[in-house]
Amino acid sequence: MTNCPPYRPFRGIEPPHFVDPPDDEGLGWAPLTKSALDAYVNGPSDPRFHRLVASEPALGKTACLRSISRLVEERLGWTAVFHRCCPGQIAFSQVAVAVEKAGGRMGLMSGLAKAPGPAGATSASTRRPVPLRHEAVPATWAADRPRLRTVPSETSQPWSFLKLALEEAGRRAAEQRRGVLVVLDDVDVLVEGVPAALGHLAYSMSSAGLPVAFLMSAGLPLAERFARAGNFAGSLWQARLQHFDHHCSREALVVPAADRDVGFDEEALELACAAARGSPLEVQRLGFAAWPAASGRNTVVASDVKAAIGLLEAQFAS
Repeated sequence: MTNCPPYRPFRGIEPPHFVDPPDDEGLGWAPLTKSALDAYVNGPSDPRFHRLVASEPALGKTACLRSISRLVEERLGWTAVFHRCCPGQIAFSQVAVAVEKAGGRMGLMSGLAKAPGPAGATSASTRRPVPLRHEAVPATWAADRPRLRTVPSETSQPWSFLKLALEEAGRRAAEQRRGVLVVLDDVDVLVEGVPAALGHLAYSMSSAGLPVAFLMSAGLPLAERFARAGNFAGSLWQARLQHFDHHCSREALVVPAADRDVGFDEEALELACAAARGSPLEVQRLGFAAWPAASGRNTVVASDVKAAIGLLEAQFAS
């Protein structure tokens, strides 16, 4: 048993073992990451192509977004752009710059890194991209569109700047049978009206048949408002995260420990799951605190979990 616990008790961090929740808003109760990747393979005509992940606080929205972002790069050879939204931010210009940088690294923006070979060729990571089933790229797009070289201020039509950057990256990704995933975490903290504008932008990308997918997270109030909108919000497929059930809590504790040849006895697991109350963050905190309490033994027992519970209660009481 090593000293460093295999848990990450922090908000916004992907845990060592991601427990993939079911996509109960999706088709066939597939795991959420599988449902998302299936939609990206199908292309913009799939109604799940743009997705809003919503939940109460601390239920794993950011971890879910990070997991999907990593998988689209590893398995599909896509370019993923991850942006953590800040309160009061507009974000259009920042995301546009991030798209240009990421697209340049992957050869999707003109004038930057050399683009990979023809459709179906291996990506820069040597993985073979999965062919997209999307609409044909319109012939009206010029192959020699100049790269955007200046970053406008937030008052000089940054939405249009982002749209142009995404069209450029999307057009070249389509030529290579790949895609672009734009991930925006916590869109509900942005300036009022910006999430709606992002929804319109997602709708615009799909209408043009571009393989540019939006993946966003937000709290339940914004999700419910989007669900009632009935216009652009129809392009955002909603997935709502729930509290962990007993099985998910056990998996999140057992699997990282097993990777270190450490086990939990049954009483310890029951205590930890009950104390976590279905919170993914609390599961990580309990696992992290119980690990040193086990003092290097290869089995975490009930007394270790009780010590961890006491430690956490004292910490948050102070």
